[in-house]
Amino acid sequence: MPRPSHKDKIVDAGLAVFHEHGYHASGVQTVVDHAGVPKGSFYNHFKSKEDLGLEVLKAYWRQSEDMRAALRDSNQSPLDRIEAHLTAFNVTQAGCLVGNFTSEMASEPEFRQALQDVYKSWIADFEACISEGQADGSIRNDETAKSLGEFVVTALEGSVLKRKLEEDERTLVKFRKTILRLLGTC
Repeated sequence: MPRPSHKDKIVDAGLAVFHEHGYHASGVQTVVDHAGVPKGSFYNHFKSKEDLGLEVLKAYWRQSEDMRAALRDSNQSPLDRIEAHLTAFNVTQAGCLVGNFTSEMASEPEFRQALQDVYKSWIADFEACISEGQADGSIRNDETAKSLGEFVVTALEGSVLKRKLEEDERTLVKFRKTILRLLGTC
């Protein structure tokens, strides 16, 4: 197995550092120190901290693919898929990097577009799953699948922030139970 490149080490370190401390509170020096690479290596791979931040966001989103794949698992009912996704969404006290970047970087045009793309993809996964549930009658159909998908993702990110604030893991459990009740037809 090949050794990780300096670029991979920097991206991994950026993910850890940005996730723990936030984007604005983290400097390039902190990232390269965490990566164990010389600062010059950073500039061989990235023009700026912003470039690294965008690469970190892409890496984080790729890493969450398995969790999002639960929404597309046709071997389970749509509500079971949503529950599996929300159960897997077990964030640390540092929160969700997507939500963290949204709160810190949404006013930056490049980040805004990248974050909008992430949310659009995530909502589309929920929308497809919810649409299947509406078709089989297991999920309410008084709202569009897209509207419900947007609501779930938005409410989930809000619950993650509340969990972060209160340092209470039960916040996400309560959220999951409530969402499943709200989506269901009974």
